[in-house]
Amino acid sequence: MFKALILSLATVGSVLAAPTTSSSHLAHSEPATHKHKRDLTSRTWSGAVQEASAGSWNYVQGTVVIPTLNDANNPKGSADIWVGIDGNNCGTAILQTGIVAYGDGSFWVWTEWWQYNMQDYETDLAVSGGDTVRMTVHATSRTSGTSTIENLTTGKSVSHTFTGETAYPLCESDAEWIVEDYQENGTPVPLVNWGTIEFTDTVAKGSNGQVSAAGAEKINMKVDGSLVTSTDIDSNGKVSVTYIGN
Repeated sequence: MFKALILSLATVGSVLAAPTTSSSHLAHSEPATHKHKRDLTSRTWSGAVQEASAGSWNYVQGTVVIPTLNDANNPKGSADIWVGIDGNNCGTAILQTGIVAYGDGSFWVWTEWWQYNMQDYETDLAVSGGDTVRMTVHATSRTSGTSTIENLTTGKSVSHTFTGETAYPLCESDAEWIVEDYQENGTPVPLVNWGTIEFTDTVAKGSNGQVSAAGAEKINMKVDGSLVTSTDIDSNGKVSVTYIGN
């Protein structure tokens, strides 16, 4: 995700120069965002970003209840739900992890060190609509880190470690809680009506101390000139992203 003014998904790779991924053509793009006061608009992102100086954030976490989707008319429509470090103001890299929820009720659990591609975890994590899932990314340096997804409903979790990502170092300046329209072969995929997705127990911490998403900049997705999401951030740091259509 570039610093900029409109959002797109960022694609991150793995520990390897050529990361293992079942869907190498699926990618996030840097955000190009239009900014007004503390609100941003983006082609592909919606949610919240806590911005600070470089070196401020090395840990981001959020918890979501996975949406239950069953759209026979839009089975491949999707909502990509993730937390990450960098990509809004820092365009060199993003450490992120999340879950793509599809209209047919299936899910993809992924991790990424952008500018590589989204990739599978080494082991599968079963996820169902209605499950409560906690997502965490932790940068141990600007070129290394871990991502973890915990299914709090089942008690199962997966983790991945990235090392030696010297080609794409983090800035550690952006903490993000995002619902995104990721790209396939360079084109945003169809969105599905996800209702409202809420990130609770939001945490961003590092040398800048520890905060929630309270007071963060809001991002809303804009497609063909029309807003398709409405984002709200409450005083406890809960980020609510509602699909309002286009």
